[in-house]
Amino acid sequence: MVTDTFPAIALGVEKAEANMMQNKPRGNKSSFFGDGVMSSILYQGLLEGALTLGVYLVALTFPFHNTHALIHADALTMAFATLGLIQLFHAFNSKSIHGSIFRKDLFNNRMFNWSILLSGILLFATIFVSAFNDTFKVTPLAPQQWFVVLIGGLLMLVIVEIVKFFQRILLKK
Repeated sequence: MVTDTFPAIALGVEKAEANMMQNKPRGNKSSFFGDGVMSSILYQGLLEGALTLGVYLVALTFPFHNTHALIHADALTMAFATLGLIQLFHAFNSKSIHGSIFRKDLFNNRMFNWSILLSGILLFATIFVSAFNDTFKVTPLAPQQWFVVLIGGLLMLVIVEIVKFFQRILLKK
């Protein structure tokens, strides 16, 4: 709820892609999940889970505290923050199924931009504002831990962009 709701709503008012009229129309019996949408959902969901779990395991393997309780709490917080950042970064990937975010006007949808900002503030507030720490069962993170979280979140963006690059090459053939 912290990171997904507002960007999802804002994506609903995203302008259509510029080349949409060059594509063949879907048949009246075609599935919403056709044309690679289902496989994208599956691999991206698995990727989100793997990256989040990977950051969690990194946090357990390279602890920043000596006590087991703090190590586990930090690892959970890092996983939570990673999943939140993944959702925010991945929202940019979701603006186009096959198109690159680097070839598109990333900031053309004001509602989307504000929703990302608001969701990011909510995510960071749950971790930085001590009143929320007990409610969300999170701990404040050190800069090194935030670096690991940021790398985990950015990897989602990078990997999906690489896959979309190869999809575009295959679609041209």
